[in-house]
Amino acid sequence: MSEKFFDYYGKYAQENPDKVLLRIDENELTYGEFMEKTAVLGSAMKKTGIAANDKVGICMPNSIEWYLVYWSAVRIGAQPVPMDPQSGSFELSKLIPATTSKIMFITEKYRNNNIIAAVSELVPSKIALGKVICFADDSVIPQDSCYISADKFMAEYGSKECEIYEPSYLHTMSLACTSGSTGTPKILSVPSGGFLSTQKDMGDYLEFKADDVMMLGMTLYHQGGFGMGQQMVLKGGTVMYQPQFNPVTFLETVQKYKINVIQLTSTLAKVLLSTPDFDKYDLSSVRICYFAGEVLPKEIADIFVEKLHIRVINVIGSSETCTMVVWDSAIDQGTDPSDFKKLSFTDIRVIDEKHNDVPEGEVGELCVYTDGVITDYFGNPELSAEKILTDDQGRRWFCTGDLVNKLPGGIVRFAGRSKRIIKRGGNLVHAEEVEACLLTHPQIAAAAVTDEPHPVIGQQIVAYIQPKGDARITRGDIAKYFDGKLSAYKVPDKVVPVEEIPKDIGKIQFKYLRKKEYK
Repeated sequence: MSEKFFDYYGKYAQENPDKVLLRIDENELTYGEFMEKTAVLGSAMKKTGIAANDKVGICMPNSIEWYLVYWSAVRIGAQPVPMDPQSGSFELSKLIPATTSKIMFITEKYRNNNIIAAVSELVPSKIALGKVICFADDSVIPQDSCYISADKFMAEYGSKECEIYEPSYLHTMSLACTSGSTGTPKILSVPSGGFLSTQKDMGDYLEFKADDVMMLGMTLYHQGGFGMGQQMVLKGGTVMYQPQFNPVTFLETVQKYKINVIQLTSTLAKVLLSTPDFDKYDLSSVRICYFAGEVLPKEIADIFVEKLHIRVINVIGSSETCTMVVWDSAIDQGTDPSDFKKLSFTDIRVIDEKHNDVPEGEVGELCVYTDGVITDYFGNPELSAEKILTDDQGRRWFCTGDLVNKLPGGIVRFAGRSKRIIKRGGNLVHAEEVEACLLTHPQIAAAAVTDEPHPVIGQQIVAYIQPKGDARITRGDIAKYFDGKLSAYKVPDKVVPVEEIPKDIGKIQFKYLRKKEYK
């Protein structure tokens, strides 16, 4: 019988039921409450016909309720399907059928997105669902019989007794949804045993402890933000998220609760460092800053290591693999944060288009083995065959799409995503490299780089810039700043000031960013 997450949750609930497991703003969930409430929600799902391997959609922002719905589904062997709460009816019209969700849990809204309105456009007139359970006031819940408030759902169907499902090692624990480059959803089958073992291994590597408190900048519905939090929970610690990222609140929370571990992207870090009176906040309790999701410029890493005296862990990981390779300032300080090594529980290859290993000094695609590599892309055997390789030992390897230079000593230097290469005239430009340079600019709080078609040079470089304070930054300013730092052809052709770069998603989603341009 393989280990399962509920072995850990149950153990900690028994040993210390009043210990806080999850805190979101001032809302708290203890380990004891977690076990009790997942029993009620899980039994309610079972009573409405949800069984092992059935899919349970979740379209909700960071909240205690999100966490309980996710784990209640896992408790009964069903598969939670977290969806981006910014999704509108067009996106959900593809996502709900593609995931074969039988029921959905939703809140009224997130930011400017009215989730109930988006779902009610589709259900039940175009999509049939057994139930839509709403964490909302009765006044805004549609009157159709398939809609029900969460309170009523638990009161009518829930019970204090709910058995815990015994998953096999390769049982699909959840379906993680990411947007493909065409906007078509990619749906990842996350293996129960492999996901647990990789998160436990990473928590061991980072020496997390039961009395640690971890604050995450990425969201629960993003597989990375959720998974990194599990590394702490498996040690019996406390994890904290915000309903949505706010730099001042983040810093105040770190100070108030004496946070030991913080998780950021480079963009989030730059936003924090750009916060007025940053130096007045007491961050002395923080011993580790955990970076993932974006290129980490050395200048930002150096501030955390040398000025703030915080150990920096920079990882390349993906929703498909869990953690892959790492740069650790405790071991690797003095080298570039984009120079990565494998961990004891991972393995890597650098391959060409024919899946042959490239020689040292050449660039190829990073191919990674971890026990947590997805078993497949749900409903997409062609993509599964293209991206997931199985070796003669039965180990699953994932072709990441990350381009790396194979260096001596087992080091790989990140070059960029193959899909984010901009073909500008006769030159190839890695969008990540331009972003990393922009993030070192003293008047830029956040930046994101993409391309647009151009009639002469094929593709032009477009930089979305969130200025720091009231700064006004022109393309000329950027060109002057880039002089001597990057090749002239890497200077953005177009600079677009925006009020905000979407910061709490883990990966920049340009479909949301373009809506934020200054009018």
